[in-house]
Amino acid sequence: MAQGKFSNPRPPRDEDLKIEQAFRQVTGQASAPPPPIPDPREPDLEAFELFPEAEEPYEEPESEDDSFTGKVLDFCGKAMDFCSKNKKIVLAAVCAVALILIVGITAVFFAGTSDPYGGKILNNVLIAGVNVGGMTKNEAISAVNQTVVQSYAKEYMVVDLDGTTLRLAPGDVNVKLDVKAAVNAAYDYGRTGTKAEQEKAYQASLTGNHIIALLPYLELNETYVRDVLETYAEEAGSALTQASYTLEGEQPELATDQFDEDAPCQTLVITMGTPGISFDLDTVYNQILDAYSLHEFLVTVEDISPVSEPDPVDLDAIYAEICIDPVDATVDMQNYKTIPGSYGYRFDKEAAQTLVNKAGYGEEVRVPMEYVEPDILDEDVFFRDVLGECKTPHTNNENRNTNLRLACQALNGLVLDPGETFSFNDTLGQRTSAKGYKSAPAYSGNDLVDSIGGGICQVSSTLYYCTLLSDLQTVSRINHGFPVSYIDYGMDATVSWGSPDFKFKNSSNFPIRIEAEVSDGYVKIKILGTDQRDYYVKMEYQITNTYTPDTEYVDFEYNNAEGYQDGDVIQKGTTGYYVKTYKLKYNKETNALISREFEANSQYKTVNKIVARVAAPEETTQPTVAPTEATTPPTITDPPESTDTPETSEPTEPPATEVPPVTESPG
Repeated sequence: MAQGKFSNPRPPRDEDLKIEQAFRQVTGQASAPPPPIPDPREPDLEAFELFPEAEEPYEEPESEDDSFTGKVLDFCGKAMDFCSKNKKIVLAAVCAVALILIVGITAVFFAGTSDPYGGKILNNVLIAGVNVGGMTKNEAISAVNQTVVQSYAKEYMVVDLDGTTLRLAPGDVNVKLDVKAAVNAAYDYGRTGTKAEQEKAYQASLTGNHIIALLPYLELNETYVRDVLETYAEEAGSALTQASYTLEGEQPELATDQFDEDAPCQTLVITMGTPGISFDLDTVYNQILDAYSLHEFLVTVEDISPVSEPDPVDLDAIYAEICIDPVDATVDMQNYKTIPGSYGYRFDKEAAQTLVNKAGYGEEVRVPMEYVEPDILDEDVFFRDVLGECKTPHTNNENRNTNLRLACQALNGLVLDPGETFSFNDTLGQRTSAKGYKSAPAYSGNDLVDSIGGGICQVSSTLYYCTLLSDLQTVSRINHGFPVSYIDYGMDATVSWGSPDFKFKNSSNFPIRIEAEVSDGYVKIKILGTDQRDYYVKMEYQITNTYTPDTEYVDFEYNNAEGYQDGDVIQKGTTGYYVKTYKLKYNKETNALISREFEANSQYKTVNKIVARVAAPEETTQPTVAPTEATTPPTITDPPESTDTPETSEPTEPPATEVPPVTESPG
């Protein structure tokens, strides 16, 4: 509904008083009392023009009052004069009309001075949320009735008691508002009190709202409201509830042989506890009355005192109750079969605690459950134990290191069933540039040459050492022609495409798996399987013979094409060794030596030192005498061709009286 507005009235003037005096003289009434203090909101009557000016100007002797009142009196005098000269009937009619006009104007004047707001409510006055400013009483009653019917009759009063809510039904509270009385109060605003109070109310209405408090005009079922509060207050102390929880959703199948990783997980739902509380009933009741008075329907009670708190949520206890640890698959040692394990089921306690800490009384906390995979799944159960492992350092030759990585990639993840024989050459195949192998240093007889796949003997040697520690059966193994720097004597295994080859057999009762990689400057290999042994293995070697190289001399002419000088070393000598390796078995519990078994012989050949012998310059008087002594090196059968780099320095043979050194994981 559009709201009416009223204009700011003007203050009264002196002319208004004179009009009133003239009216009283004509009608014969008594003189009026002294005028009141001028009100700035009274209507301006100066704009009213009662009679039109005469066509011929009428000149009156100058008088003290040439105002609107004087003109009216002058007009009346002329009219009387005119009528006396003509007809009395005309005079009487004219006087009657004049009197009627004067009475009407006076009535309008007095009406304006008695109500400066024109019978309307002051601006920005609110009743039940309705702005009735500028409305008449009837308009305001109609507007407020529409709102009251829609709200008090339909809205629930909601009382928030620190998280617990009470709802008061409108039909039970039965709120009724005396709209007429409330509108009268709105109408009286700015019309009652002293002039200063009225002026203050008027000025306030220009900039802000004035809300009519409805409490004096409200009627409601006080008994019902108090009964609801009393009932809740009596039960509040015993309303304490502890936190509870449940798993929402279907329980999944966790056995590994039936597990479905796409099956949805359950959700842990924790319902927070609620405390027992106490409050002042009268205070809450008065807050409800105030809310109805302000036409509001939510009461938030701040002054709530906990009587007793619920216990903290014990996530550790919940975790222990509902979470399931994963179970690794195991091995049936009698039948050499797997026993399936199962997946675990749990929630993140740290994340759950964060949610619980943020939750309020009575709120729900939803925590997702998640699957946990066991460490050992089904067939992986056979590879849970490390039977043997070894790492050997490699050089900085990038081509050689590339060959090492390719060889390890070919081995990594290889599974051998019980009784199956492994062949290094069959597994890797021929080493070719098409497969990514690079040219790197390798031995061909006694000569060090670059060869495609050079260096992979380090991988075969590292693997051989692992098989020794794993106590697996060696089928075929040949040592290098010379000792190598990356592994102990007697622990190496040379390979070359075609022959020689390194072979071993899975002599255990369960499958084994090879894990191989190149990282951190090492070749790293493990053999995983099911360890049934009650012992562990260490390896040791013993040098039984040492072959010292002889020195050979090769004669050259003076100023020879090779540029040798007398005494130049053409070839360094290499000491030869005959080495025996032994496998030592120790009890796992006591570490006592159980046995010392011979494993293999390894022979590293001797290479003589070769020195250049250059003849002296020829003399014309005396022929050159040829040397009368020459050394012939002993004949030694060369080992098979090697594809690895030899050790650059000669090893030192341990004293015969000392126990040969024991090696476990050379690096």
